[in-house]
Amino acid sequence: MKLLLPILALGVAMTGYAKNDVFTTPNTGTIYTFADLAKIEGTGVTQIDENTFSVVNDLDVLANDGITLTDGMTLELGKDVLIRLYGSKSSLTPDSATVKAIEGQAPKGIHFTEIDKPVVIKHVRFEQAGMKIGDGYGVTVENCTFYEHNEKSGHAAIDFVAHSINNVVRNCYFLRTVTAAISSGSNVAAGVTIEDNVMEDCSTRNGNYPVINQTPAADNGPVIIRRNKILGGKRTRPGAISMSNMLSMIGDHKIFIEDNYMDNSRYGINILGNYMDIRVKGNQVIDCHYETNAMNGGSGITVNSTSDEHPTRVYIEGNRFEGCLWGATIIGKALVNMGHVTDVTGDDYNPGGNVFKNNGNCGTAPAGAETAFDPSIPYDLYNNTAMTLYAQGNTWGCEQQTAAEIEKYIFHSADDPTKGEVIFLPVAGDTSAIESIEGNADAVPVMYVQPSGIVSATPVKGINIVKMSDGTVRKVIVR
Repeated sequence: MKLLLPILALGVAMTGYAKNDVFTTPNTGTIYTFADLAKIEGTGVTQIDENTFSVVNDLDVLANDGITLTDGMTLELGKDVLIRLYGSKSSLTPDSATVKAIEGQAPKGIHFTEIDKPVVIKHVRFEQAGMKIGDGYGVTVENCTFYEHNEKSGHAAIDFVAHSINNVVRNCYFLRTVTAAISSGSNVAAGVTIEDNVMEDCSTRNGNYPVINQTPAADNGPVIIRRNKILGGKRTRPGAISMSNMLSMIGDHKIFIEDNYMDNSRYGINILGNYMDIRVKGNQVIDCHYETNAMNGGSGITVNSTSDEHPTRVYIEGNRFEGCLWGATIIGKALVNMGHVTDVTGDDYNPGGNVFKNNGNCGTAPAGAETAFDPSIPYDLYNNTAMTLYAQGNTWGCEQQTAAEIEKYIFHSADDPTKGEVIFLPVAGDTSAIESIEGNADAVPVMYVQPSGIVSATPVKGINIVKMSDGTVRKVIVR
């Protein structure tokens, strides 16, 4: 196979402020509606009709005060307008409300900061405007819409700009954001759960801004990205999910990327940096091949770690990588487990269950071609490390799952002696290499591990790995 080294660069979130007049609340414990603010001179708030208000000044709502978004209201923001909410006393859970731009102007949106207890924002539609989440306890954003975010509030519709804990983004819809949907700064440790969202045709500028672009959070909690749908726009620059520790922030960084669907992006999942412990399970990465030069990306998943002492560890199970320039690329010092089935009692046991299909590239897009995608030159797995990589229990892109055929889909020591070996046998469904440990025949089984890795109390047809009540392990065939 040809020697090609895929690499990825990441966009870094940056923020800035423009100058507006600022109205600051007196910090006396008052909760304001926008109708209240419209009656106060100097606020920059004007009531247009019963439920519509325009805001042309920045608003600083101090920690003892708050604002209320009332049911059915529309808030129109002028150029660069930012509403800063200090503390946790604002009420932001209307049945419905809209925060949008005054026609022809580009606002920033809402900035939460100095949060001392949970804050919830629900049922708000943001048009052009965005949201910044700063320091403190954390914010839950639920059932909100972000439509055509304009980047004025930062390089994401929801932008984490300071260390924080217990953040949640759930059941939200992001459509045609100019850059990322959700992002955090490269030096920001924001613990967050991002789940059950839909991101459609985001990063419309076609810049190097992943749709979800997060950094790890160490003691501020795990980063959990699960059950999201990222529907790409077939652009050549933005990827789907990126988790990066480019500044090598020290800590026990736990990350879970599970059960997401992503398609039609430049790449699927990108993991860059050190100190991270990542679980990648049950994701579907489909047709992420919109890159003209395979040296610059296009993988279903890329893992790149550089540290000898603190390399990133990644557990990869039960994913589907289909229609990418590369199925998986492992670079540098990364410690990756893509399937290790020989010892079902071992701490590194991983049933594999990853499926690779129709992945490949020709290096650089030829004249007239939109991308470098070419599955006739297959690359399911590229081990660009010097270490042995276990990738057992998987299904590869070849029709016949034999060693000779699989070798054509994997780049490792057999192609370049400076690279580590990929241990890819046995493949999915072949348990001949699993050691059968005899137990007490009369013991009652307490756990069945099915070939897919699912744990259940009852067996399925085929081969099951059984943990007996006396702690021993056996291989059981159910016909």
